Amino acid sequence: MKVYLFLQSMEGGEALAFLDTFLPTQSASRWVSHRACRLASRLLTIGAAMMLSLLAGGCSRVQTSIEDLMSPPVLTEEQAQIRDALARVSGDGEIKYRYPQNGEYRSSYIFYDIDADGVEEAMVFYQSASKGEATWINILDQQNGEWVSVCETPAPDSTANIDFVSFEQLTGDGEISIVIGWEDLRSSKTAIAYHYQSGRLLPIFEREYTEIAIADLDGSGTTDLVLFTPQAQSTLVFLACETENGFETVDSLTLPRSILSFDSVLTGATSTGSSALFLDSTVEVYETAFQVTDVISAQAEEDGTPKLVNLLDNELLSLSESTLRPAQNIYCRDIDSDGLIEIPTVSTLPGYEDLLSEDIPFLTTYNQLLPNEQLSPKQSGVINTQHRYMLRFPQRWIGQVSAVVQPENGEWTFFVYNGDLQDTSQTLLRIRVYSAKDYHDKFDGDYFQLIGQKGLFEYYAYVLPSQSELAITQQELTGEMFFFLD
Repeated sequence: MKVYLFLQSMEGGEALAFLDTFLPTQSASRWVSHRACRLASRLLTIGAAMMLSLLAGGCSRVQTSIEDLMSPPVLTEEQAQIRDALARVSGDGEIKYRYPQNGEYRSSYIFYDIDADGVEEAMVFYQSASKGEATWINILDQQNGEWVSVCETPAPDSTANIDFVSFEQLTGDGEISIVIGWEDLRSSKTAIAYHYQSGRLLPIFEREYTEIAIADLDGSGTTDLVLFTPQAQSTLVFLACETENGFETVDSLTLPRSILSFDSVLTGATSTGSSALFLDSTVEVYETAFQVTDVISAQAEEDGTPKLVNLLDNELLSLSESTLRPAQNIYCRDIDSDGLIEIPTVSTLPGYEDLLSEDIPFLTTYNQLLPNEQLSPKQSGVINTQHRYMLRFPQRWIGQVSAVVQPENGEWTFFVYNGDLQDTSQTLLRIRVYSAKDYHDKFDGDYFQLIGQKGLFEYYAYVLPSQSELAITQQELTGEMFFFLD
């Protein structure tokens, strides 16, 4: 499944009931006020870095990088033939290449077997001075060993950027559909699906979107488009799929919340075996950002027409409120590798019930959505959002063990909670993270053992000897408790 995401903002607020659900023992207004003050006093510095990677090898085709806005400085023989073919069509030797900014295909040259004849065609987006400022799509095929232009059509008027390109089977006739996201000068986006027939690109579907998910949501065997469009106080969701009349929009759904950003959309199976989109988004509650989850699926009506439903919300309940959590980029995932997607919820660790801060450690629980519309806990633990690992709590730890973070070295200490967060006398586990360049205290080697490596970072743990029934072993830590999220 391919998902193409971008940020969008809307105005509006959410009910304090969301916060009361998330923090049942705390004052929602205190949480918001405290966090807003912290955010207001914090100086944010944003750094940006760009890397250009050139890949070459053997018989692989060298793709033009997305940074090549003009004619690439070095072309393969194949790409040079394509350039020459474009020059003949455009009547201009100076060609400005365009490229998709998101999705799987982000090169100036896109190769795919569009007509299913066993041979890849090339698709190129370009502009030329002789044709003004318009962007053109050109499809080239090989004839007698040379690349020849076989199809050319202009992009929609006012096109400023190409959002994405995807090749899908939208209809049951076996034809490959080309789905292109176009962005205009006002940053509005439109998805257009094309069929390539007899040397022509024929549009079969068109709709505006702010985010789009591409998946077989109704289980028909062909691909559907799910398009999200913001409104002032809500978000509209549209389902487009094949019908007897062609490929068209068949249903819509309203998410009754103001969304700041779409953070993650994951296609996966529910416990009933149906396909669903697990949407994690950021919402604003009194100028404070939180994340929330919705689960969108398609269920057949009596006449067989698919109808969009939010599996977490209906007229009788709203489970999405219980998923409200701090904006720490904790998303739905198959946490236990059982083939089903679990949904995260958070609660406070012992001792933190009255400490209001976005920086405190939380107990995160991944839940499975049951057929009776209940969330069933599968795994719980503490997530280090900076270093992206999770420490799964054994059942005996839940409600008994808490954690503190040492600000001077980032060490996480897990201990038996005896009513005071300052009392760590019954420490069970300490975890530290070092970069390859960090200084390692030589005495740490007597206690801390390496439990994982990721990139430039090394992860060390010290399992303290204890007679407590809550004690763990090094084998339990490495085999059952510690794992990376990404």
